[in-house]
Amino acid sequence: MLIYSSMQAMDLELLKLRSNTLNHIRSFFSEKTFLELDTPSLSRTLIPESCLEVFETHFIEPFSEKQQKLYLLPSPELYIKQIIAEHRLSVFQISKCYRNVESIGRLHSPEFTMLEYYSVNADYMDSLFLTETLFSSFEKNKKVSSFFGNSLPDFLKPPFIQLSMNEAFKSYAGFYLDDCKSSAALAEEARRLGLYESKENPLDSWQMDDLYELIFVSEVEPKLPTEKPVALMDYPSFVPCLAEDKDEAHKERWELYIRGIELANCYSEERDSVKVKTYFESEGKIKMQKALVKHPIDEDYYKIFYNFPRCSGVALGFDRLLMLLAGKSSIDSVLPVRLF
Repeated sequence: MLIYSSMQAMDLELLKLRSNTLNHIRSFFSEKTFLELDTPSLSRTLIPESCLEVFETHFIEPFSEKQQKLYLLPSPELYIKQIIAEHRLSVFQISKCYRNVESIGRLHSPEFTMLEYYSVNADYMDSLFLTETLFSSFEKNKKVSSFFGNSLPDFLKPPFIQLSMNEAFKSYAGFYLDDCKSSAALAEEARRLGLYESKENPLDSWQMDDLYELIFVSEVEPKLPTEKPVALMDYPSFVPCLAEDKDEAHKERWELYIRGIELANCYSEERDSVKVKTYFESEGKIKMQKALVKHPIDEDYYKIFYNFPRCSGVALGFDRLLMLLAGKSSIDSVLPVRLF
């Protein structure tokens, strides 16, 4: 097989590790009676997420040559939730996902592999335990564990450190996030920390979630513990997402960090159709105003939540997981072929 000089192919041992790890994950979830799904990569509509850009393509109809716009999915969530709503069962999927205008580097690729798993009759704490169990199971598969000496290194080993976002901001940015009730209060903290501010874009003009992101990325994320996996818990409610409320100030959401690398994102999935509709309208408006690739939104999607089961979902970056299991510092080495 010819590999063009502009592409980079993975070595054989890492190809085997990729295959063996995929097989192990399938066995793990199948043994727990999760149904494996294989949903499309294309859609006419998407879930609006203002933080993501997407790829647009076209289906050209034969004979008439009329064109239909289609979009590559940044996550299979769109279809998976429809299946959960109809059949009310736990599912998992390993998918190629696509995100445009992504940084290209040691942790990013515009095309990547995602593992998503949704547990019915469960919340985000149940998903945290399930994820710890998945990690522990890698030791039991000799074809996988041989890459790390048959015993998981401490930076991958459960139990995970559980750290609330409020505690993380106090430890690493010097203030409790819960004490900041306005964008002005967060702007003042960002200014105290000496974070970048320009005359053209003063911090006082920033939205609350943007200020939170600035402080988190600049001050909190780089200082997270690296000796053990860290689950950042209970995200602030002012950061929009489709997670259930824990209380007035927090969402039932965690993100998993390993050696400072964001690896997984989990919600207790929002089931209130009115809140989903409001989210779609709000994020959709931002999309239409600011997105480089604008896309239509299914205005009836919220209706699948009229009788949606209690559920928790996890999205985990498989390429990053494989990189960590293989003891590598870049996803380049664990992608079968690097195109970018």
